[in-house]
Amino acid sequence: MTQDEVKPYSKLKITKAYLSYFISGKTKHGIHSPTVYDFIENIIDKAYKSKSKSIENERTRLKKSKQVIDFKDYGKYGNIFRKNISDIARASLKSAKYATLLSQLVKYYKAKRVLEVGTSLGITTAYLAQNKDILVDTYEGDHTVANLAQGVWNQLGLTNVSSIVGNFDATLSEIDDVIYDVIYIDGNHKLDPTLRYFDQLQKNASESTVFIFDDIHYSKQMEEAWKQIKEMSKVSITIDLFFLGIVFMDPTLSKQNFILRY
Repeated sequence: MTQDEVKPYSKLKITKAYLSYFISGKTKHGIHSPTVYDFIENIIDKAYKSKSKSIENERTRLKKSKQVIDFKDYGKYGNIFRKNISDIARASLKSAKYATLLSQLVKYYKAKRVLEVGTSLGITTAYLAQNKDILVDTYEGDHTVANLAQGVWNQLGLTNVSSIVGNFDATLSEIDDVIYDVIYIDGNHKLDPTLRYFDQLQKNASESTVFIFDDIHYSKQMEEAWKQIKEMSKVSITIDLFFLGIVFMDPTLSKQNFILRY
């Protein structure tokens, strides 16, 4: 792909794509897959009710912070930036709408061990770790950003989060033989790393592991990555929520791709 294809889509293009997605997206009416119907009824329909006031207070605090930091963004550009924390929070944090969906997903599937690739400022991590019975391993590329995230978890009293810092190409290869129930990949928005991490983390997944990919329509590269993932023989059901892609690996499920309205 050319350098232009690495760049994110413009806001106008994403808006148009989202409108098209929303029109074509299905609700539970007319869904014949029991797995997907169950996903809608017990995750999508209930996600709105799991918003956390304490976590959202932390989001608000970050959005108001005028502290300036230098950090390296491995996931989207790979460059060193100097930015206000408030700008990072507004641009990078997953919205409450999608963070609550992730929280509901790990709760409903009774996940005990969760892997997050891409911590950012730790707000989504906090939603994943709300259930104190869950252990969350979260990977972040930049030490300064990871320290800010740790401050969020300390403020919220979350002690079930383990933070690993460094370039994902090195740190992910050092994961031991632990099996994760949910793996959320939000650490690199390029084609090759996304596919590489998916392949690499198969050793840490079982047939019941749910993979989640962030920003599947962020750019031409991410859309190509999502397309290739859907076509893989080891993938059974995929769910396109526009800003998130859900992947089931269970070989007992019929191979199908769904676009669901959320």
